[in-house]
Amino acid sequence: MRILIMAGEASGDAYGAALARKLREIEPALELDLAGLGGASMEKAGVRLLYNIADMSSVGFAEALKNVGIMRRVLLRVTNILDDERPNCIVLIDFPGFNMRVAEIASRMDIPVVYFFAPTAWAWGKGRAKKIAETVTKVASVFPFEEKVYKEAGADVVFVGHPLIDMVDRSLSRDQARSELGIPPEQAFVGLLPGSRKQEITALLPVMVGAAGRLAREVRSLTFGLALAPTIPREEVEDLLGRIPGSRTVPLRILEGATYKCMAAADALIVASGTATLEAAMFGTPMVIVYKTSTSTWALGRLLVKIPHIGLPNILAGEEIVPELLQNEATVDRISTEVLKFLEEPGYREDTRKALLDVASKLGAPGAIERTARLILDTARL
Repeated sequence: MRILIMAGEASGDAYGAALARKLREIEPALELDLAGLGGASMEKAGVRLLYNIADMSSVGFAEALKNVGIMRRVLLRVTNILDDERPNCIVLIDFPGFNMRVAEIASRMDIPVVYFFAPTAWAWGKGRAKKIAETVTKVASVFPFEEKVYKEAGADVVFVGHPLIDMVDRSLSRDQARSELGIPPEQAFVGLLPGSRKQEITALLPVMVGAAGRLAREVRSLTFGLALAPTIPREEVEDLLGRIPGSRTVPLRILEGATYKCMAAADALIVASGTATLEAAMFGTPMVIVYKTSTSTWALGRLLVKIPHIGLPNILAGEEIVPELLQNEATVDRISTEVLKFLEEPGYREDTRKALLDVASKLGAPGAIERTARLILDTARL
C-alpha cells in the first residue's frame, strides 16, 4: 500500500511523523510505502521525502510569493508522481496554499484524499469548505466547531480530536520543568516563543526582546527563556539577537529542544499566534499572543477572515481569555504591560490558567492520531 503524506510546516511535520509511526503500528504486517513532503521528523519516522519543507514554509499571502517558483516545481513533481505511482491515498496536513491544489489534482485522478487539519473554513467563510467538499474524500476534523461547517458544505467529515492531546506530556509539572532548566522555584520567569518560521522570527523577536528588556527593568530578578523551534538554526537567532538594540542587557537564554519545559516552567509567555498557543493552553500557562505580517497580507486577511479572534485559545473559548496584540498593536509597551499584569496579579493569573485548562479540555479524547490513522487506512482501501 502506497500512501503520500503532505506537510508544509513544522507542526505538520510532527503530525505526519506521528501518523507514519501509528500507521505501521496498526498494520505491522502490511507493506507500507510512505512518501511525501515533510521535514526531519517525518524522515526519522521512515517517510521517504520527496522534498524538504525547510525550503517551502512561508507565512501569509505576500510572503508566499517569494517561494512561488519552488512551489510550482514541487507541485509539478508531485503531479508526476501521482500520475506514475497512483498512491492508494494522499494525506494532506494543513498548508492550504499548496495542499488544496494537490487535492484538486488528486480528485481529477480519482485518488482518495484525507485532509487532516483542513483549511480553517470557519474563519475564511463557506467557500473554502465547499471547495474541500468537492475535492477531498474525508476530512479529519480536529476542532468540534469545524465539523458542523464542513458537514453543511457537503463534506464527509469525521471529528477525530486534536493530536496535541496525545503528543504533549502534560504530566510535566512547573517544579520539575524548573528543576531541569535550572530555574529556582521562587524566580519570576517568562518564556518567549517567536514562531517556527524565519519570517515570524524576524518580525516578532525584536519586539519580544524589547518587551523583555522593559520588564527586566521593572521586575527584580526576572529572567527569560527563548524556546527555539527545531526548524530554526540557533546561529540565525543568535545573529538576529546581536542586531537587536539592548538585547545583550536582557537576562535571556536560548532553550533548544525544551519548548514544553519552557511552557510548564513559565509564569507567563509571549507567543506567536499558532499551534504553540494551544500547547501552552494545555499547561495552563498565561500568555500574550502576538502576530505581525506584511501590510498587504494583513489588509487582505482583515477583508477575508470572518471571526473576531485569531488566537486558538480565544477561538475555542468563544471569547478573549488571553490578550491578542496584532500587527501595530504588538508594541513593546503593550506587550510588557499585558505580561506585567500576569506577573503582578495572582488572581488574574489563576483565572487565566483555569480558563486555558478549560479550553484544553475541549480538544477531544486521547487517541486522535490513531483514529486518523485508521481513517486513512480505511480510505486507502476504498
